[in-house]
Amino acid sequence: MELAINLIQLLLGITILVWGANKFVDHSSVIAKHLGINDLVVGLTLIAAGTSAPEIFVAISAVINGNEDIAFGTAIGSNISNIALIFGVSCLYLNAASKTHLSNLLPFGISILMLGLIIVDGKISFNESVSLVGLFILFMYILLKTEGIPEEEKSESNALSKSLFLSSVGLVGLIAGANISIIFAENTALLLGISELIIGLTIMALGTSLPELAATVAALRKGRHQMVVGNIIGSNVLNLVFVLPIIGFFGTMQISQTVLQRDFYILLILSIAFVLLAIALTKLRFIKSLYIVSGILLIFSYFFYIATLAGIV
Repeated sequence: MELAINLIQLLLGITILVWGANKFVDHSSVIAKHLGINDLVVGLTLIAAGTSAPEIFVAISAVINGNEDIAFGTAIGSNISNIALIFGVSCLYLNAASKTHLSNLLPFGISILMLGLIIVDGKISFNESVSLVGLFILFMYILLKTEGIPEEEKSESNALSKSLFLSSVGLVGLIAGANISIIFAENTALLLGISELIIGLTIMALGTSLPELAATVAALRKGRHQMVVGNIIGSNVLNLVFVLPIIGFFGTMQISQTVLQRDFYILLILSIAFVLLAIALTKLRFIKSLYIVSGILLIFSYFFYIATLAGIV
């Protein structure tokens, strides 16, 4: 009975989440058009920051309660699900090339390499945390340098104010829905006796990735493909440069070697695949069958990874 109640409340959270994502994507794009900002920049900054908020809130809560394993597992697991599940689903629906400045992939790649160094070290030091914050500054510098700071277009102030308000309402719904989903998904996992690291890598990671999934699906439905790539890049970078420093500055976590031997290498392989597909999407002729096959392989790899963590395979 308790499990059934948790599942019903989980569905309620997902419903709020999807509604919020639609409002947020719709009105973020309206704001972007008013300000002359293209969809890629919106995806890399506004939507990425908004949809990464659950991971950041989870990290703060976990560190306060001395559960750094959950925060770390959530950050790594969320990045894995962003690429394997969310980008995998996106690949099935892409129908046109997406122009992405390849320099935007530089902070993405550096963040993965820095994660590897941190894991080998076995802990997140103060200096490493500062370096990750510095990487965020580099990320924003490259973004502004490649995309430029647009001139504001003239628009009706009432329309812009309405979009700002509804975008904020959508973001609140998105984060609230994600938090409701996480709470009851975690309760369900605890009833089944799953460890904190596994909770972080699976239930919490998938729960905190629901905003990215909902925002990505909403963007795809509206044909805004640049938002899809930008959201994955922005969310994965922010998950590492914000969540890991929270642990490094305020926590005392010793990183399990299991993460190095299993989870990091999976994330590394998926990140390389994502970079190659993003480059192909920008530089090569669009071949839909390539992305359908890639999407199926990515989705399969995600469920195989989850099955491995669950001990099914």
